[in-house]
Amino acid sequence: MREAIGTSYVISFIVTFFVLFILIFIGTLSYTKAFKVKNRIVDIIESHEGNIEKISGSLDTNVENEINSKLNQIGYRISNESKCKTDGRFSTGTVLKKSSKSTYRYCIYKFTSNNDKIGDYYGVVTYIYFDIPIIGSRLQFPVYGETRTFGLMNTKG
Repeated sequence: MREAIGTSYVISFIVTFFVLFILIFIGTLSYTKAFKVKNRIVDIIESHEGNIEKISGSLDTNVENEINSKLNQIGYRISNESKCKTDGRFSTGTVLKKSSKSTYRYCIYKFTSNNDKIGDYYGVVTYIYFDIPIIGSRLQFPVYGETRTFGLMNTKG
């Protein structure tokens, strides 16, 4: 009775723990990359002080090229999907960037306030990707962030 726990049980426990540890590590790295991409896009929008759209209501080409250049440096994934949500909290916003096929997938929404004392702000959505090679499935989860408010009309006094 000295060896009540069999060797195969211990090995399966170690392998299970190791696999879970690797999955958590990969998830953390993917989330970090998507969060970094979202923050870079927000920084670019804020550096242009919210002046990122053309008269036609789409994203300015220079801003889009700057964003794509940063995403290329980070190593963000190119996606074939091109849908941006227009329901829920995004229904009140205007989509400025609809990803086209074979480009970086991110969405930029412009939210306009009905209150004159609050300005406009932008919402940015990037995605975390997980590829599962054995199953052949891809999982993706959105990461959402907002810029500060631009064009405040409220002054002291």
